[in-house]
Amino acid sequence: MRWRSVGPVCIAVVGLLISLDLAAFQVGIVGPPWEPLFGDGSRRVLTSDLSRLLPVPDAAAGAGAYVVEALLGTALFIRPIGLVPAANALAAIASIGAAVGAVLVGYQLLVVDAACTLCIASAAVS
Repeated sequence: MRWRSVGPVCIAVVGLLISLDLAAFQVGIVGPPWEPLFGDGSRRVLTSDLSRLLPVPDAAAGAGAYVVEALLGTALFIRPIGLVPAANALAAIASIGAAVGAVLVGYQLLVVDAACTLCIASAAVS
Protein backbone atom coordinates (compact mmCIF):
# COMPACT_ATOMS: atom_id res chain seq x y z
CA MET A 1 0.00 0.00 0.00
CA ARG A 2 2.84 2.35 0.81
CA TRP A 3 4.27 2.02 -2.72
CA ARG A 4 1.34 4.05 -4.06
CA SER A 5 3.06 7.05 -2.52
CA VAL A 6 5.86 6.74 -5.06
CA GLY A 7 3.55 7.63 -7.97
CA PRO A 8 3.37 11.37 -7.27
CA VAL A 9 7.15 11.52 -6.86
CA CYS A 10 7.72 9.79 -10.21
CA ILE A 11 5.23 12.09 -11.93
CA ALA A 12 6.94 15.13 -10.41
CA VAL A 13 10.32 13.89 -11.67
CA VAL A 14 8.91 13.49 -15.20
CA GLY A 15 7.55 17.05 -15.02
CA LEU A 16 10.92 18.26 -13.73
CA LEU A 17 12.79 16.67 -16.64
CA ILE A 18 10.39 18.17 -19.19
CA SER A 19 10.64 21.62 -17.57
CA LEU A 20 14.44 21.47 -17.42
CA ASP A 21 14.58 20.68 -21.14
CA LEU A 22 12.29 23.60 -21.95
CA ALA A 23 14.23 25.94 -19.63
CA ALA A 24 17.52 24.87 -21.25
CA PHE A 25 16.15 26.12 -24.58
CA GLN A 26 14.89 29.34 -23.02
CA VAL A 27 18.34 30.21 -21.66
CA GLY A 28 20.11 29.18 -24.87
CA ILE A 29 21.86 26.01 -23.68
CA VAL A 30 20.20 23.75 -26.27
CA GLY A 31 18.32 24.15 -29.51
CA PRO A 32 14.55 24.00 -29.79
CA PRO A 33 12.95 21.10 -27.93
CA TRP A 34 11.54 18.01 -29.58
CA GLU A 35 8.41 19.01 -31.49
CA PRO A 36 6.67 16.19 -33.40
CA LEU A 37 3.25 17.82 -33.74
CA PHE A 38 3.33 21.60 -34.12
CA GLY A 39 6.23 22.58 -36.42
CA ASP A 40 7.96 25.62 -34.92
CA GLY A 41 5.29 25.88 -32.22
CA SER A 42 7.70 25.14 -29.37
CA ARG A 43 10.02 27.95 -30.41
CA ARG A 44 7.14 30.40 -30.76
CA VAL A 45 5.60 29.48 -27.40
CA LEU A 46 8.88 29.41 -25.49
CA THR A 47 9.95 32.81 -26.81
CA SER A 48 6.57 34.50 -26.44
CA ASP A 49 6.10 37.65 -24.35
CA LEU A 50 4.46 35.69 -21.54
CA SER A 51 7.39 33.26 -21.32
CA ARG A 52 9.70 36.22 -20.60
CA LEU A 53 7.41 37.94 -18.11
CA LEU A 54 9.14 36.51 -15.04
CA PRO A 55 12.75 37.31 -14.08
CA VAL A 56 13.54 33.63 -14.76
CA PRO A 57 12.31 31.51 -17.67
CA ASP A 58 8.80 30.27 -16.98
CA ALA A 59 9.93 26.68 -17.56
CA ALA A 60 12.55 27.13 -14.81
CA ALA A 61 9.81 28.30 -12.44
CA GLY A 62 7.85 25.17 -13.35
CA ALA A 63 10.93 23.04 -12.66
CA GLY A 64 11.16 24.62 -9.22
CA ALA A 65 7.54 23.72 -8.51
CA TYR A 66 8.18 20.12 -9.59
CA VAL A 67 11.20 19.93 -7.24
CA VAL A 68 9.00 21.04 -4.33
CA GLU A 69 6.36 18.46 -5.32
CA ALA A 70 8.98 15.71 -5.48
CA LEU A 71 10.42 16.67 -2.09
CA LEU A 72 7.01 16.79 -0.42
CA GLY A 73 6.02 13.49 -2.03
CA THR A 74 9.26 11.92 -0.82
CA ALA A 75 8.64 13.20 2.69
CA LEU A 76 5.18 11.64 2.64
CA PHE A 77 6.63 8.37 1.34
CA ILE A 78 9.28 8.21 4.05
CA ARG A 79 6.99 9.20 6.91
CA PRO A 80 3.33 9.22 5.87
CA ILE A 81 1.94 9.46 9.41
CA GLY A 82 1.89 12.87 11.04
CA LEU A 83 2.70 14.90 7.94
CA VAL A 84 -0.73 16.37 7.26
CA PRO A 85 0.77 19.83 6.59
CA ALA A 86 3.08 18.33 3.96
CA ALA A 87 0.15 16.52 2.34
CA ASN A 88 -1.87 19.74 2.31
CA ALA A 89 1.06 21.67 0.83
CA LEU A 90 1.55 19.01 -1.85
CA ALA A 91 -2.15 19.14 -2.74
CA ALA A 92 -2.06 22.95 -2.92
CA ILE A 93 1.07 23.05 -5.08
CA ALA A 94 -0.26 20.36 -7.40
CA SER A 95 -3.57 22.20 -7.75
CA ILE A 96 -1.86 25.50 -8.48
CA GLY A 97 0.43 23.76 -10.99
CA ALA A 98 -2.56 22.24 -12.77
CA ALA A 99 -4.34 25.60 -12.91
CA VAL A 100 -1.25 27.41 -14.21
CA GLY A 101 -0.69 24.65 -16.77
CA ALA A 102 -4.26 25.00 -18.05
CA VAL A 103 -3.89 28.80 -18.33
CA LEU A 104 -0.57 28.46 -20.18
CA VAL A 105 -1.98 25.94 -22.66
CA GLY A 106 -4.93 28.25 -23.28
CA TYR A 107 -2.55 31.18 -23.75
CA GLN A 108 -0.37 29.37 -26.23
CA LEU A 109 -3.35 28.25 -28.28
CA LEU A 110 -5.39 31.46 -28.16
CA VAL A 111 -2.80 34.25 -27.95
CA VAL A 112 0.43 32.89 -29.40
CA ASP A 113 -1.57 30.86 -31.96
CA ALA A 114 0.94 28.03 -31.62
CA ALA A 115 1.37 24.93 -29.53
CA CYS A 116 4.24 23.13 -27.86
CA THR A 117 4.11 19.35 -27.40
CA LEU A 118 6.34 19.27 -24.31
CA CYS A 119 4.57 22.29 -22.81
CA ILE A 120 1.26 20.46 -23.12
CA ALA A 121 2.86 17.31 -21.69
CA SER A 122 4.12 19.31 -18.72
CA ALA A 123 0.66 20.75 -18.15
CA ALA A 124 -0.83 17.24 -18.36
CA VAL A 125 1.68 15.99 -15.79
CA SER A 126 0.61 18.82 -13.46
